[in-house]
Amino acid sequence: MGTAQRRLVTPAEWRWAAAFAAAVMALTTAPYLAGVAAQTPEWRFGGHVIGVEDGNAYLARMAQGARGAWRVTPVYTAEPQPGVWLYTFYVLLGKLAGPDHAARLLAFHAARVVCGGLALLVSYRFLAEFLPFIRQRRLGLVLVGLGGGLGWLLALTGQGGLLGSLPLDFFSPEAYTFLSLYALPHLAASRALLLLGVLAYLRGRGVWAGLAWLGVALIQPIHVLAIWAVAAMEMFLPYLSPPRSGEGAGRFRLRERWRVALAAVALPAPVVVYTVAAFTLDPVLRAWNTQSHLSSPHPVHYLLGYALWLAPGVCGWRVLQRRPALARWTAAWLATVPVLLYLPLPIQRRLAEGVQLPLVILAVLGLTVALRRRWLTRAVAGASAMTALFLVAGGWAAASRPAPPIFHAADQIAVFNWVTARVEASGRQSMANRVPAGLGAYLTGNLLPAYTPLPAYLGLTTETVAFAEKRERVAAFFQPETRDADRRRWLAEGGVRYVFIGPPERALGAFDPGSAPYLTRRFASGEYAVYEVLP
Repeated sequence: MGTAQRRLVTPAEWRWAAAFAAAVMALTTAPYLAGVAAQTPEWRFGGHVIGVEDGNAYLARMAQGARGAWRVTPVYTAEPQPGVWLYTFYVLLGKLAGPDHAARLLAFHAARVVCGGLALLVSYRFLAEFLPFIRQRRLGLVLVGLGGGLGWLLALTGQGGLLGSLPLDFFSPEAYTFLSLYALPHLAASRALLLLGVLAYLRGRGVWAGLAWLGVALIQPIHVLAIWAVAAMEMFLPYLSPPRSGEGAGRFRLRERWRVALAAVALPAPVVVYTVAAFTLDPVLRAWNTQSHLSSPHPVHYLLGYALWLAPGVCGWRVLQRRPALARWTAAWLATVPVLLYLPLPIQRRLAEGVQLPLVILAVLGLTVALRRRWLTRAVAGASAMTALFLVAGGWAAASRPAPPIFHAADQIAVFNWVTARVEASGRQSMANRVPAGLGAYLTGNLLPAYTPLPAYLGLTTETVAFAEKRERVAAFFQPETRDADRRRWLAEGGVRYVFIGPPERALGAFDPGSAPYLTRRFASGEYAVYEVLP
């Protein structure tokens, strides 16, 4: 089978893993460079090629941190909220980047490259714990870093909307590492810390596991809930089959394992409890939770998403059983996640975090030990990488043609810059005191907090409280037949101080704000303008 079995990762292995990580992160960066190159004096690249709306929201959190906030307040709804300790990753990143929007965008992608590279390196170390041979570890890292399911095949055959959902490997970063590497630096950082915690936990180092998972809790507390569930299942399994002496390294006594588990849970617990309480008790955050659309797709999508690995994985399970402690953890992970994915919670998809790793481990063992067919190994690796290539090619194509929402009009940015200067000059930019809101079409509202200190009346599906109602109000606001009394009432109820006009708003209706006695134009650039609401 090649290189002799090794317990530790050699320097040569680390060099290979680092080179592979650099190559993958360069691949994910290519579409963004294409976007920068495609900019014109009229159009500026917004910095995101997938998940554009969420990407703007992350930049808005960074902007809050850059303006001095530690606790974030809602930026996509007009309802007041005192602030909450969330989005710590982006708040800190914003403080490092500073107030300039371009600097924040550069910091975002620098974090994406660094955290993505670290996630791949930690993944390699995690794979090495289960896979004894270098060839196996390298294959495993290829499947983790570039692997996907059969989403590309569904898309090519016209089944991209099968059973009411896009293919899983096109939108679920918890299920596939590549999506985090491509667009979500906080999830890449969370994955690295989560795997470090699992490694420490398997070695009986509960405090180190707890510290690593504390880091996860500060970034994405939901992932801690998922790994706690896996650890609980792993603790339960020995009671079904009590451990025997000499069962292998890492098989320590049940009493000691309870002590390790307690330490691993206790350290991140306060952050997790705080987050759960905040989303339960605060009405604004509770509304976010209600509007989250993170339910799991039909189980067929998970079967198709992991079909390339499931068949060889069955053979790999027989191989892994020779190492009972590692087999028990793998069994616990794979038994727990299907249950988590369909619990009656609004965060179902998030609970798949990291399950790609045990699936890859079993698939690699099946391909390299049980089946031993080089052509089959190459076929599985090649088919798994197709979705990643589709996503990169699609991102490149989209970033090469200046158009919304990936590109932003330079005139619109000029209006945003004027508003920022106006709000900051007025001394109302402190995030401790709620600043007036801005009203515009959905696309305008999604950009507004990323460029200005203003929260948006309407701007993000999950975070705009009463989203459906406000979307209808905004559409009606720009209809010329709407009564001025209704417009003024909506402006007052939403705390709106600025109304934005541009092509997105004109597409909603032919309302002329210049004819409204309660609005006065303050600044205009090209087709874009901002009006201030008069007292």
